Amino acid sequence: MQDIGRPHFSTAERDRRWARVRELMARDGIDVIVAVPHTGHHDHFSAYSRYLTGLGGYSLEVGAVFPLAADVTAIVVPDVAIERWRAQQDWVADIRTHGRAFGDGMIARLKELKLDRARIGLAGLTGVPRFADGIVAQAFYENLRRAFPNAELCDCTHLLDLARYTKGAEEIEFLRGSVAYAEAAVDALRTTARVGVTENEVYAAMLAAMIARGSEVPAMIMWAAGRSDTLVSAGLPTARRFERGDIIRVEVEGRYAGYCGQVTQMAVLGPVPAAYRDMWKMQQEAVALCSELARPGINLGELATRTEAVAKGTPCRIRFLMHGRGLGDDAPIYVFSADDEIKRWPLEENASFIIKPMVLRDGYADVVSGDSVVITPAGARRLGKIEPAILEL
Repeated sequence: MQDIGRPHFSTAERDRRWARVRELMARDGIDVIVAVPHTGHHDHFSAYSRYLTGLGGYSLEVGAVFPLAADVTAIVVPDVAIERWRAQQDWVADIRTHGRAFGDGMIARLKELKLDRARIGLAGLTGVPRFADGIVAQAFYENLRRAFPNAELCDCTHLLDLARYTKGAEEIEFLRGSVAYAEAAVDALRTTARVGVTENEVYAAMLAAMIARGSEVPAMIMWAAGRSDTLVSAGLPTARRFERGDIIRVEVEGRYAGYCGQVTQMAVLGPVPAAYRDMWKMQQEAVALCSELARPGINLGELATRTEAVAKGTPCRIRFLMHGRGLGDDAPIYVFSADDEIKRWPLEENASFIIKPMVLRDGYADVVSGDSVVITPAGARRLGKIEPAILEL
């Protein structure tokens, strides 16, 4: 493999995850997994194919055919030379392009594998985190059904959720690298956000700080800025100039070879208001308790209940926020509330999350801060280095 200066996983990591996926395939009677290309939600939806092949990034489409017992095939966008894809990884030798007819390319490979009566698992058919309707196009599904009328088409999204849930040592280091990118963006926020500077200028500096260090794009910066009584998540910055007293809240994800650690940070142009200082203290108490309790065996429902109880008897309330980190929004996701299945989901060692409980009080915008963590027998261990604080700029 040609060294092009981009981080990549070892073949030992490939063997570890492929063995785990194939173990689950055998358990569920699945002969082959098909992962369609999809670059939605900040490229998070490419996670299924990238997890299996090591190929992707920069919103470039990659599909995968992952058999139970044969060579893995990647169907790639033709805009990038195949030799360049080979230089990105040494996991998959069978890399093909089929123009932009990705589905036809995947069906052709399935026919080579003679899977006429197979059980074909579709990654992302339903229940994708943040996108319950799924990412498999109807046209591809119908073409696949016509091409293999005697095969059984089934959903294997949860299977891959389970495979991706606990991380290998290399994955944790990649997440640590992505958090370092995000923290560089926070440092750029700290040094550039000033009265009279536009939101766009600060956003650009944050994004540039990550790209200059090697982050892939798209790298999410979820943005909110303005007065405390009007602060809402806006997603994108504006050309508005900052004023004294403005509050900034960002969720920042670096992308280290596709892996997305996240840092959630708040800042004020001026002194932190007294009410925010009190809410901040409670928020940090909630983070500390949640981190202490987040050990293998506890389920998310109990963790949420005990964390939210920090606000009992106060004018505030806490909304529990904790979701998986990896190649995007790895399952499980507990955002404000969750169904019973998510509440019962137990933590396991080497699972990775962002922990960011939100403190709310009537008349004030929420206070939230968080960092990506890995679950250990001693509790959640931070992957970042920034000392938690509401920045005073």
